[in-house]
Amino acid sequence: MTTLKIVGAAFSLTSIALIIGLVAGQAAAQDVDSKGDKELTQLTQKIDKSAADRDGGRVTAKIVDEWKGTKFKFDPNSAPRELTAQDVHDLRAKKLGYGEISILLALTAKQPNSATAKSVSEILAMRQAGEGWGKLARDLGYKNLGSVLKSVKATDKDVTKVAMERSEKPDKSGKMDKPDKPEKPERPEKPEKAEKPGR
Repeated sequence: MTTLKIVGAAFSLTSIALIIGLVAGQAAAQDVDSKGDKELTQLTQKIDKSAADRDGGRVTAKIVDEWKGTKFKFDPNSAPRELTAQDVHDLRAKKLGYGEISILLALTAKQPNSATAKSVSEILAMRQAGEGWGKLARDLGYKNLGSVLKSVKATDKDVTKVAMERSEKPDKSGKMDKPDKPEKPERPEKPEKAEKPGR
């Protein structure tokens, strides 16, 4: 009878430890979700700010170039193919900023399990249904957001470079763009000098 009580007590302690482990694991996952969401949101805002008032074609070209050689499945029934400028334009037409596009592409391209991988349109639908980036990543099988953050940071760097090139680009005459200077006030006309007699 005593052995049975000891086994029962050991079983109870094991159950409690397992429950605590599950709760701690869920709390850690929620922390990763909120931390990842926060960092991705900050990067999104930074990319969109850098891309604002810039040549959209050059920003699009940088994003397409970053993913050169990567095949994306854009719809569940479509064959994987490379990203094109038209794909970026189509996503922009859906009211996505360049930062969100960058996250969406990174999440799609780097999914850990290719057998259960979702398409761009499926992930976008999940996002538009209200899922945060961190939860979405976890639902796609990511253990952490390291690879996604790395890709989004690369996009941020590229877009910032486009912004810097734009502000340092020479105009057609070869002169560097400079901020507009305020106009100088007109000088009052000088009175004419009177001629000296005898000259």
